[in-house]
Amino acid sequence: MTEATGIVGEFFSLKEDTDAELLAMQCGDFYEFFGEDAETVSDELDLKVSQKSSHGSSYPMAGVPLDDLTPYLKALVERGYRVAVADQYETESGHAREIERVVTPGTLLETSDADAQYLAAVVDGGSGSDPRYGLAFADVTTGRFLVAEAADTDAALTELYRFDPVEVLPGPDSRTDDDLLGTVRERIDAALTLHETEAFAPKRAAHAVREQFGRETVERLSVGPEATAAAGAILSYVEETGAGVLASMTRIQAHHGDDHVTLDATTQRNLELTETMQGERDGSLFATIDHTQTSAGGRLLKEWLQRPRRALETLEQRQESVAALSSAALERDEIQDTLGEAYDLARLASKATHGSADARDLLAVRETLAVLPALAETIDSTPDLAESPLAEIVDRPDRAAAAALREALEDAIAEDPPSTVTQGELFQYGYDDDLDEVIDRHEEVKQWLDTLDEREKRQHGLSHVTVDRNKTDGYYIQVGKSAADGVPDHYEQVKTLKNSKRFTTDELEEKEREILRLEEQRGELEYDLFESLRDDVAERAELLQDVGRALATVDALASLATHAAENRWVKPDLHRGDALDIDQGRHPVVEQTTEFVPNDIRMDGEDRGFLVVTGPNMSGKSTYMRQVACIALLAQIGSFVPAKEAEIGLVDGIFTRVGALDELAQGRSTFMVEMSELSNILHTATEESLVILDEVGRGTATYDGISIAWAATEYLHNEVAAKTLFATHYHELTGLAENLPRVANVHVAADDRDGDVTFLRTVRDGPTDRSYGIHVADLAGVPGPVVDRARDVLERLREEKAIEAKGGDAGEPVQTVFDVGNGQFRGPANADGGAPNDTAESDDIDPETEAVLDDLEELDVNATPPVELITKVQEWQEKLSE
Repeated sequence: MTEATGIVGEFFSLKEDTDAELLAMQCGDFYEFFGEDAETVSDELDLKVSQKSSHGSSYPMAGVPLDDLTPYLKALVERGYRVAVADQYETESGHAREIERVVTPGTLLETSDADAQYLAAVVDGGSGSDPRYGLAFADVTTGRFLVAEAADTDAALTELYRFDPVEVLPGPDSRTDDDLLGTVRERIDAALTLHETEAFAPKRAAHAVREQFGRETVERLSVGPEATAAAGAILSYVEETGAGVLASMTRIQAHHGDDHVTLDATTQRNLELTETMQGERDGSLFATIDHTQTSAGGRLLKEWLQRPRRALETLEQRQESVAALSSAALERDEIQDTLGEAYDLARLASKATHGSADARDLLAVRETLAVLPALAETIDSTPDLAESPLAEIVDRPDRAAAAALREALEDAIAEDPPSTVTQGELFQYGYDDDLDEVIDRHEEVKQWLDTLDEREKRQHGLSHVTVDRNKTDGYYIQVGKSAADGVPDHYEQVKTLKNSKRFTTDELEEKEREILRLEEQRGELEYDLFESLRDDVAERAELLQDVGRALATVDALASLATHAAENRWVKPDLHRGDALDIDQGRHPVVEQTTEFVPNDIRMDGEDRGFLVVTGPNMSGKSTYMRQVACIALLAQIGSFVPAKEAEIGLVDGIFTRVGALDELAQGRSTFMVEMSELSNILHTATEESLVILDEVGRGTATYDGISIAWAATEYLHNEVAAKTLFATHYHELTGLAENLPRVANVHVAADDRDGDVTFLRTVRDGPTDRSYGIHVADLAGVPGPVVDRARDVLERLREEKAIEAKGGDAGEPVQTVFDVGNGQFRGPANADGGAPNDTAESDDIDPETEAVLDDLEELDVNATPPVELITKVQEWQEKLSE
């Protein structure tokens, strides 16, 4: 316990009652930090540290103004701190403080980031060989709440990667799951928080979920107890931290994997869906197609990319909307201009339920509610749009209720309200009779004060008279020194200045008391009215979420339509079959920055279900395969695709293995990462999946690598039967097309004329004739002597001729032959440069073996009788075995 007393002692006492790293305690008009907390926030936020004395000791102190806490709080939480906030309240004996909330990454409402801010919980309900996970995801800034199930650790990590939470609550058993938590720390930028174990208890969690969302709703979710426990823990955590947004969590939805395309973390990273390999937003697929006008629309579009759908009807409805919007350019521009006036309704609803929404937030609600009928009017007045699903989208919310709320806010909120709700002037005149009375009387007194100087001049013949007000003197009459001696007797002097004097009168003091009383009365009345109005808005949180969802959906669809129209994308023909037929497909990102060479692909379930892709390095194999995956993915979010024509069979998952980064800090080499990714694909992919393999087995010895690649090809072909594109430099694999019915060869063409190689970027049927690695080395700037020497070595290897190992111990070239089969050099070559004599003497051969070799060399097989020959062979075997 600290020996500090007073405010400092109260601070440390409150700090002991919370598990937060930092405490911000209100002290009048400031939030103060003391002791180590003050030094921490000083270092993090560059705040000035002063000293506060208490009980004979001095304590560091740092503070921020009451109204400026939010940006500092946001900065601290984004740096990973949990911050408790203690607010001040009045008691009979003075002031007291109480912790009202604990702000964490997952419960921070005051975010300026447009992305979703998910709080996640993960519960491990399985054991041993039967792992099973339940997950829940809640965005407190919007009220979104989802539950999901995962069959194993990889599936659980895929869901966590997909939702990218800012904070994760591991359940009791998950806290010891080193694989899960280790990967969360490495791959997901999320804080790990240990919430109380009791919150995950099945009965308590189920009760919390039923109380929040209703018994019938929960029963319809059809999820196991693990997911329910995760959901209950989140509800408990949000309530315990005091975020005050439970009222905004009006619906819970089950995220079922069977309705979505599986995209594991590796695939999302390899395809650069939301960020590039370097972690940048620019250059990602999302950044390329994002033309949304609202933060909610951007969040929804990103969600579509990370969670593509398998529901054909849903995708066709999106396609119809994109088609209608892409062909109606003027109306689409009008819709996007209208959406540009919309604010984030889901987040405004959460602020209202939390009680932190101010008058400007309610004004934003009013303005955004006006966007819905404007959109509906544009859609209804355009035949193509009116006949598309867009009309149904804007009709989903209760438009009558939305209009009523908008009108109520129009009648209430002033056009330019102050930023705080305690300043007054929040409401329009005519909103409340009692308030109007106070305003009228306030205006009368204010008018009296505003005209007092002119009256005093006329009545008393004074000059240089002004009436003003400050915190020290209150209202005063200021008279220039030259006229100060002529003031009337009822003037009472309050201050002498250099060039003037200040006076007051009994009547002025009475008016001052009255206007202060009226201002206080108006402030209290407006605050009560505002709280009531804000509560009314909070009660309509579900309505605001419905409207916000409709606006976001139109925004996301308009974004897809804009990109399709500007980039000549086409509507793909979607079906539930095996065919994947793309005519002149392009990579959606690469085509933005280069003159792209389109390519076709034709795959089916019969003779072209597995394509072996060969061709030179840097020729475009990886881009070709990625573009196929991106086109398939775009089709399954309802987007148009970069191609001349496309027929795409729906897939249940997209899996990629494209390159690998060393994870040496975790004890995983490039080859181990490669094999782990391959293992996941072989275990997870199905016959309805799309698999992209860019090199397998290159991280080990040549024949090991070929063997692994060969076996993986057979397994994918025979057991998994997924549509697969496999790029490889192992030309031996091209021979599989002659034996496996679904395997076909394609290659990226190159033009080689007199050693001048040109990569054509064109994919053609059949295998490539050779590799072009040395040419690529030349292009990369490898020194000329190295390139020339490589060509010479390659030629001799192909002809199985001797290679001079230059730079031996004697300083002279030593001729050897490199045995590709065992990866070793064999002894000195014959004088003619051919293969060395395998019976040559070697220090590595023991005398007995050497004697057998000598006998064998001297033996004339043709002149030796068969019986004698067999006898000699038996003798040699016995000697060699000894």
